[in-house]
Amino acid sequence: MIKKTLQFLLATILYTVLLVLANAFLPFSQGFKELGTSGDHTMTLLGMLISSAWTCFAITFVITHTCYSGKRLFLNLLFVFFFVQSFMTQIETLFFGNAFAVLTKWDIILIMLVGVFPLAGTIPLLIKFFQHKKGICEKPRIHYNEIALKLCVIGVIYLCVYMLFGYFVAWQFEELRLFYTGSPEKLSFMGQMANNLKTNPVIIPFQILRGILFGIAVLPIKNMVTRSKSSFITSVILIYLTTAIMLIIPNVLFPETVRIAHLIEMSTSMLVFGIIVGTILWKNKEKTTSERT
Repeated sequence: MIKKTLQFLLATILYTVLLVLANAFLPFSQGFKELGTSGDHTMTLLGMLISSAWTCFAITFVITHTCYSGKRLFLNLLFVFFFVQSFMTQIETLFFGNAFAVLTKWDIILIMLVGVFPLAGTIPLLIKFFQHKKGICEKPRIHYNEIALKLCVIGVIYLCVYMLFGYFVAWQFEELRLFYTGSPEKLSFMGQMANNLKTNPVIIPFQILRGILFGIAVLPIKNMVTRSKSSFITSVILIYLTTAIMLIIPNVLFPETVRIAHLIEMSTSMLVFGIIVGTILWKNKEKTTSERT
């Protein structure tokens, strides 16, 4: 137990170091670099350590509950965690780019790419430390029409979760309303939805698309973690929550209250969304076996 704990701590420290180095050496714009010199660096480092520990724990959980190994396991984990943690968060930053005047589009792309380096450097170490003996992998039959239908349902559910938690959690903070709209005014839920449709109607199909992409992102986990429904759903939850835990890190782009509002919003919404997605995508072995017979 002590050995495993020390190995996990080593992986967490490595992840944090690689994250810091990637942020330090990638060619961000001068304006963004100057903004990054402000703030409490001790709290930033502590936030990075916490976020790194969560990511490493999520990776380790999947590793210990899958029969995948070697290069296949590495590539699947790299895809899933990069896609959810980096790509999915930064396409939303691109969408709301006007709220971050200091960021160029190239900065946002680089922020997205930062995630590759700690993942690529740490996943092999975690596999070496925590991979069990290779087992026999089931190869569940893929029903493409069923998966496509489920992904569309997930897209609509994500839109609902996004809007509900966005309004009833994040939008309750006056500082957040001021940050995004310049006004403290708080409309009713239906009034805010109507205003969204009037001022930015593309947000509806965009968030449905994000929901579908969130579903696609964890499809590899559907084939990797097959022995237990609870393990599969837990894997999905842990992976989705990496997008929220990142907000523990002090963020120069957000005022402190706005960051905390998004942290609360994302933690609760991605927990609920992860449970729903895991339940929708799971197909138990008994059903699979009966289909084969």
